[in-house]
Amino acid sequence: MSKNPSLLAHIISSTRQEFHSWRALVRADWRWLFLLIFGAVLLVLFSRPLPPSDIYLAVGQSGSTFEVLGKKFVPYFEKEGITLHLVNTHGSVESLADVNDKNNAISATLMTGGITADGSFPELRSLGSIEYVPLWLFYSGPEYTGSKPFAYFADKKVSIGPVDSASEVTLKKILSLSALSIDGRSNLLRMGNKEGIAKLLAGQIDAVCIMDGINGSNIQELLAHPKIHLLNFSYASAYVKKIPHMSVVTIPKGSLDLSKLHPADDIQMLASTVTLVIKKDMHPAVQSIFLMASEKISKNLDQFFAKPEYFPAYIDHSIQISPEAEIFYSGSRIDVLDRLPIWLASYIDRMWFVMLGLLAVIFPLYQLIPGYRKKHSVMLIEDAYDEIQQIDQKSALVKSEQGYLELLAQLDELDAESRASWISSEEKIHLYTMKTHLNLVRVQILSRLERLRANHSTIN
Repeated sequence: MSKNPSLLAHIISSTRQEFHSWRALVRADWRWLFLLIFGAVLLVLFSRPLPPSDIYLAVGQSGSTFEVLGKKFVPYFEKEGITLHLVNTHGSVESLADVNDKNNAISATLMTGGITADGSFPELRSLGSIEYVPLWLFYSGPEYTGSKPFAYFADKKVSIGPVDSASEVTLKKILSLSALSIDGRSNLLRMGNKEGIAKLLAGQIDAVCIMDGINGSNIQELLAHPKIHLLNFSYASAYVKKIPHMSVVTIPKGSLDLSKLHPADDIQMLASTVTLVIKKDMHPAVQSIFLMASEKISKNLDQFFAKPEYFPAYIDHSIQISPEAEIFYSGSRIDVLDRLPIWLASYIDRMWFVMLGLLAVIFPLYQLIPGYRKKHSVMLIEDAYDEIQQIDQKSALVKSEQGYLELLAQLDELDAESRASWISSEEKIHLYTMKTHLNLVRVQILSRLERLRANHSTIN
């Protein structure tokens, strides 16, 4: 050798050979590559990696804790490049109907747990509950301390919320246990919470019944009013036995204002939960945002009635839990995914088993690719040897000058193809060995052709 080997030249040569091997692969097996790429595209399309850019969340009446919570979700979606639109409704029943409507853009709602029968909404899924929502009964006038509140308020004007609101539905269940009905009672008024509160404070009605969380502005306004009282529902524990989805919550005496020792005694109430309900086909990444935001919101929320870290939790089983939420609450989610964008983390989290299956197929194929350039060259040389052998066998049977000339033309064509074909460096020695054998067969055919021509000359 006249010079030392060049590393750069070797790298360039290897890169060039790799390029030629891929080009040969595409030319020879493009149909399989097309099917592979087509299958990968279909997998991506059907698995929906990217979430929608707009999400609509029903948050009940204005000023409710549902609306307050809804506003807390907005920045978490903004962080992921998604706009969360809050939509006010008359209450949980209307919100559920909107979410259940396939033609409605609303895909999620914060609803009062337990207002629907088990299995009533098979197309909806639950992401769990975030906080307690008690049934509040605020009233004016003398403070009531008796044990028969239904009799006391039987002839008083009471706002029980809009038709099919959570407060009306829950109150109907409670009264039915005492063989009472709200139907046909002219003193029970259906109106929005804002309107009911305004009329109560103006002295136009005696009481207002609201199903809401303690952090709602409506509730805070009434709790702070010096002339408005809150009913102590002393038989709450008994009603919980009959209404399993409800719980007893207590406002301990003095907990609202220790300086004034307000309230003077413990106040018991029946409570349900704020439950996050979604369309069954909601994008998994959006579900993940809701779940992770729920966890952070619950930790930062003043959970007046719940123990720390009790929420979020799957409490109301009337709507089936989402598979994404089931994984979330089981704690089986991969922690390292939290460092990735939520849409990507969610995609990996639900597609990892598919990816493992694909790797089981793709990795062996990938291992074959570096050897493909050698295999491709081997196949070309082997095919050339087969053709040389066929030409050699035919040459022994040919008896005419034209036949020999056709065989020589085939050899010339094969020789030209071997020069035009890309052959890996590992197989070049076999290439030139093949060309040696090709020339050997050519020499034999030329020799036979010369003898044939000599015999014809002698005869003539």
